[in-house]
Amino acid sequence: TPPEDGLRPWRTVRDVIADLPEPVERRETPGLIHHVGWPGAREYPGHTPNALDRPAKTVKAGVHGVPGGESVLRRDDGSIRYLTVREVARIMTFPDDWRLEGPRGEQMRQLGNAVPVELGAVLGRAIAETLTTP
Repeated sequence: TPPEDGLRPWRTVRDVIADLPEPVERRETPGLIHHVGWPGAREYPGHTPNALDRPAKTVKAGVHGVPGGESVLRRDDGSIRYLTVREVARIMTFPDDWRLEGPRGEQMRQLGNAVPVELGAVLGRAIAETLTTP
């Protein structure tokens, strides 16, 4: 049952990345850091792509040596591609000007090891409130 305000209780991948241009393979998108297309995405048993109209899958720190899985997106036409570092950063609620260090794999690892920014803020406020309540 939808909430009374009519809003879904989650944000979809599409909600998060809809305003980003389609990434270009191995090229930085002008005006956006870390929005570079990466070749070779594929689907394999046990690892299915993110659906545009569902919440994102868990962002993991490693890809276990096999291309594909949770860092892959299924487009509306059924084709698949890797999510860009910028798209994953948005899923993790990092601002678009947030910079990550190192090559793509290290940037994805940093995001996989991170706590989503908005979740961290909620948790921090709850902890602060608990510590300041007599």
